[in-house]
Amino acid sequence: MSELETKFTRIYETDECISIWKYDTKFSKTNPISVEHKWKKGFEMGSITKKTLGDLVGETKKTKSKKTKS
Repeated sequence: MSELETKFTRIYETDECISIWKYDTKFSKTNPISVEHKWKKGFEMGSITKKTLGDLVGETKKTKSKKTKS
């Protein structure tokens, strides 16, 4: 990015969607001014489940406790 460029776009693609992040450094040096999500065909919003902090902690405890005795 050059010093004179104030507007730019970043595009991120996952299995579920394409996200378009638009930046303008005249308004914010770090945050996007807009984010647009284009969901891919066949994607259902109910198919994603968010995990809580408790779920993530429980998963790490399960993986740590799987030690085998020799």
